[in-house]
Amino acid sequence: MSEKEQLHHLVDQLPDSEMVAAKRFLQFLSAKEAPVDPEMLARIEAARANPSLGISHQEILQQFGK
Repeated sequence: MSEKEQLHHLVDQLPDSEMVAAKRFLQFLSAKEAPVDPEMLARIEAARANPSLGISHQEILQQFGK
């Protein structure tokens, strides 16, 4: 039996209560994230070195009229 067939067999044996967790885990494993290129890494490092103060909660409320 191939690895894939074994995995299908294991999924078939899971109780219904574990299906959501199994699905999330398999989605996590199959996520195809692109590698971060050097330019993006440099931008991330620059942002970490110079963090902004952000926007206060009050400013958000004023901007969106709540």
